[in-house]
Amino acid sequence: MCGWLTPNCVERMLMRWIAGLLASVFFSLPVVAQDTALKTRLAIDGQGNVIRDAVIVVHEGRIVSVRPNDRIPQGAREVDLTKFTVMPGLIDMHVHIATHFDESSRERPSITAFWAADNARKYLESGFTTLRSLGAANLVDVDLRNAINAGLIAGPRLFVSGEPLAESAVKPAEGAAPMREYVRKQVAANVDVIKIFGSLSSRAGGGPTYTLEQLKAAVDEAHKAGKPVAVHAHAAEAVRRAILAGADTVEHGALMDDAVIDLLVEKQVVYVPNLYLAEYYLANGQKFHFNEEQLRYTRDFMKPRAEAFAKAVKKGARMVFGTDAAAGMPGHTAPEFERRVALGLPPRQAIVQATSTPAKALGMGDKIGDLKPGMFADIIAVEGNPLEDIKALGRVAFVMKEGKIYKR
Repeated sequence: MCGWLTPNCVERMLMRWIAGLLASVFFSLPVVAQDTALKTRLAIDGQGNVIRDAVIVVHEGRIVSVRPNDRIPQGAREVDLTKFTVMPGLIDMHVHIATHFDESSRERPSITAFWAADNARKYLESGFTTLRSLGAANLVDVDLRNAINAGLIAGPRLFVSGEPLAESAVKPAEGAAPMREYVRKQVAANVDVIKIFGSLSSRAGGGPTYTLEQLKAAVDEAHKAGKPVAVHAHAAEAVRRAILAGADTVEHGALMDDAVIDLLVEKQVVYVPNLYLAEYYLANGQKFHFNEEQLRYTRDFMKPRAEAFAKAVKKGARMVFGTDAAAGMPGHTAPEFERRVALGLPPRQAIVQATSTPAKALGMGDKIGDLKPGMFADIIAVEGNPLEDIKALGRVAFVMKEGKIYKR
């Protein structure tokens, strides 16, 4: 950990960023100039289906064919992935792209932007080609998204919220009008999704914040602008309000009871649980400067969170992969898969939750999250077979995003 804005710290950050930029240019540009043929022995598509001995042909950033025992097209660049399992690029529906250990709490946005770019690189190299980032100050996530889309730096495809709607911006006693005003401000900032804190943090007990009427107003304003809404909600009542307000996704849901889970399933609202984060917080509480009460809440939430997840799996909730990754986690989020499988989620379903299902939730189901002709060539390869050992998803050996190779 480098010191607060020391010359050496800034220099190292700049050098890492420049190195990442040069690497992305070096590895990616030649690949798009010609067709690429990925030779595979085992592939798993976004539905969890196994494809054996296929050749995946990529042209101008898109998949053009996936055929078993096919020939390598003449003139195509061949990439042999027969030692690995090939899959669609992974999708994490809940990250904080700018998060890192800032011990000063006075960091300039420009410095945060460097850390965010470094996090983006780490996510991409760990197999995540698409992320939904739900919370960053000063629109750092918006600017990072734009830089990635412009090809200035390497990173996953980003869907971002900017700064969330929380009690620091609108008090629960202020009514519905300020909720609408805040949403309009975020829409004007060109965010992709509106994030609302419908409950307190788990480290503060997770109780409800905004009323149903306030949430309805915010959701209505967002939907009028064509923006989906993600609601952070822990307490059962907070989740219930989010669902009834028309939220597109519910984040966390640690304290959901049976009735609320049934409502979640009935309304087919997308559920984004996070299981590994609490363990990470407890292991790194000192770095986060958590006090004893915050650590106690974190410990107390672990059992009900696991129980709610297991019940949601059994009841058939529409669930996607999300980590709520905190400082130090980007590039190291695969344990979330392990925790889900340990609580009864079949590995095949875990893969689907991180590929085709979130792609559909993002409105991108025809473009990402699967290995089909016409889709963007977001393709990864992992060591081992995740259907047999879910830990394989933490051993990423190859990453391609829109036909460009970023890791090999």
